Parts: sequence; structure tokens; C-alpha cells
Amino acid sequence: MYFVENERKEGGTLKTIEIVLMAAAITLLWKLFEAVMSYKDKTFSLGQLEEYSRTPVKFHGQYRWQHLPMSFLNNWAASWGDMYIFPVVNALVVSSLWPVLDRQWNGVSFFVMFTPFFLVAGIAVSILFHRAWWGHDENLGHIFIGWNIGHTPETRVPVEHNGFYDDMTKAGWVHFWFMSAQVAVMLAYIVAPMPKEVVFWVSGLLAAFFIIQNAQAVMIQRGSWKKHFFIAMAENVIVWNIAIAKIL
Repeated sequence: MYFVENERKEGGTLKTIEIVLMAAAITLLWKLFEAVMSYKDKTFSLGQLEEYSRTPVKFHGQYRWQHLPMSFLNNWAASWGDMYIFPVVNALVVSSLWPVLDRQWNGVSFFVMFTPFFLVAGIAVSILFHRAWWGHDENLGHIFIGWNIGHTPETRVPVEHNGFYDDMTKAGWVHFWFMSAQVAVMLAYIVAPMPKEVVFWVSGLLAAFFIIQNAQAVMIQRGSWKKHFFIAMAENVIVWNIAIAKIL
């Protein structure tokens, strides 16, 4: 339905522009929706965070972390990284993945067989990461506007009866489901065969994303540059080792 045979490439298929544009558009619109929800949450910019608290932006929590609050615009990975990098990544991956998922085994398509597994795995990973981010003052902003909002507002650190989901903003929930879907796509990318050109470009874009993510952790959240330099290098090693394994 989305593909026509490409006689110019040996054993290959020509992906139509429709599925490429659809994957990119859905990704971009999802992030724009998160930006709109963040604006409505008053967490889009530092100015909005000041308006939300009716006081100048200041350090959060019981510790004086040397960082800026994580407004949507300050969360480089979730805003600029997700908005500019993953539409291209998903256009490349989904358009290459579709011929694999469109196959059938005993009358059942691979899409029906494997998509639920990838989605469940993506949700599990998103839960783990959002739970890990919760309760750390340097992560306050458009995903978590405060700690224990629904239970003990007099305290600023998480308590046992309060879950991370209680403190997430509307934009935070949009990000939660975006991350779940994105992890599912990347898991499918890892296990499914891909053209070498796609592997090269996806790996390069992911490498750039991890550099942006760690630059944000140092420049906005004031994390240790040595720590995040090591993390960025480790993430890039993993990305390119996966690429080598897929190409070979």
C-alpha cells in the first residue's frame, strides 16, 4: 500500500513519500502538542515559570542547586532535540521498518505480532526514566512543576505515599507517552534489518541527540562536565556499535 517496487535497486523497494511525511509529521505534531500543553501549564519559558510562582525564578527544593529551572525551552533534549532530530529519525526508521512489519506468518502480520511487545517495552522504559528523574531538584520544570503537589505541599521532597505520576504536568504526560512510543520505535530499529544508509543517518542523528542531552545537563542543570562527557561518549559508543552490528 505504501510501497512500490524499485526496479533500479537490486531486491530493493522504493518508499513512497507518504509514509516518510506521515512519520515525520506525527512526531513533529506530538512535540508541538507538548509545547502547547507546556504553555498552558505556564512552564514553557522562564518567564512563565515566574508567572506561575508569582515570584522571580529561584533555586528549588531544600538544596541550592546551581541550575536554571527546566522550562520547555530549557529542556533542550525534550524540545529542540525531540522536535528537530526525531521527526527525521522516525521518517527513516518507520519507512524502512514497514516492509518488515507488513510481512505475515501463518496469516498474522508481523505488525500485529510485534508492535504490542515494543509498546509495552517502551512504556516500561518511560516509567523507569520518569521515576528516576522524579524528586531531583535539577529536573523541576515543564515535566515536574513541584514535589508532592497533591499530597504534602509543605514539603519539597518526595514522600513514600506520593508517586512520580502525581507531580507530572499535562506536558509531562505528553512527554511520557512520546518517550514510550519513541523507545518502541528505536527497539524495532535495533532488531529489524535496515538499509546501510538508514543505519548511518540514524546513528549520526542519535549521536547528535545524546550530545545535546548531555550539554543541557551541564549548561542548564549544572551537572559535572566530566561525568556527562563520559556519559555522552559511552552513549555514542553504544550507538555506533549497534550500527556496526546492523551493517555487518
